[in-house]
Amino acid sequence: MKASISFPELQNLIIEKAKQAISFSYVNEKTVRVTYPLNLGFIKKDLSANLIIKELIGSDLLVQLSAGMGTETLLTTALNLLKGKIPQGLLEQCPDSHLLLHLGQIEQVKSLFDKVDVRDLHVLADGLEVEGALKP
Repeated sequence: MKASISFPELQNLIIEKAKQAISFSYVNEKTVRVTYPLNLGFIKKDLSANLIIKELIGSDLLVQLSAGMGTETLLTTALNLLKGKIPQGLLEQCPDSHLLLHLGQIEQVKSLFDKVDVRDLHVLADGLEVEGALKP
């Protein structure tokens, strides 16, 4: 069984839930480029980084952030900017620019994991695809 969500759908969901305009684009089957428009009044700049899918552990997704030099600083800054805008405990910063996303804390995603044994996550040209099997 395969299910997918397009990048525009994902972007709209994030805007609706977290009030953040984050955009996504394809890099390869395991990598998505994430762009966040930073607006500090006098500074307006798009911050971009690659999120590399490392492993799906139950309903947790381990990804690695790659943004060149200063990746750790960028990750810490981004997490600080997102505090209070996303549910507490959804993101966990790990060593070596890794980030653990606790997807089971998102109600819509939790219901998917309750019904489907998710085996893999792929990046498509226009979105994300989840591969799995229905639970008995």
